[in-house]
Amino acid sequence: MLEDLNKAAKKAGLHVANAKKDGLYSIRKTKNAKLIAKNVDADEAASIISDHS
Repeated sequence: MLEDLNKAAKKAGLHVANAKKDGLYSIRKTKNAKLIAKNVDADEAASIISDHS
């Protein structure tokens, strides 16, 4: 799942990483590493990535 999210996020200039809690992700901008979202599940992450595209 993480690989699929990262493929989509790369096109939008974002990076997805595993959060400390299982099944959750954090999203950062690749350009300046600013945190976009923290502790979101896969569906929310996909929604955020599509909003930034």
